Amino acid sequence: MKVRIQKRAEAAGGLPAASNSEYVPGSNGVENKSIPIDYWLTGELTEPITVGKPVMVVRDTRNGVKALGLFQSSPVVEVTPTTFKTRNSIYDYLVLTNSAEEVCLTA
Repeated sequence: MKVRIQKRAEAAGGLPAASNSEYVPGSNGVENKSIPIDYWLTGELTEPITVGKPVMVVRDTRNGVKALGLFQSSPVVEVTPTTFKTRNSIYDYLVLTNSAEEVCLTA
């Protein structure tokens, strides 16, 4: 299932978000920090978003630029129809049905 995921906020008690200037795409991230707020990606969800498991996406774009790779979150602690919360972050997500939806998550 093709999805678009966007980080909206840090989760209380989790790792702080890295700034965009600290984060190097393609790296393993910044030590003791999570990905930047407003980071977004599109790709294929490997399995349904489930409490207790990390979200894994075979990524095809990152922040609007083609960037093949694998996205993996920390374990999910809460799921709603449009958001999920992990130990470190709060994300919006949308199941994509056409390419126009990849541009904007919310109007």
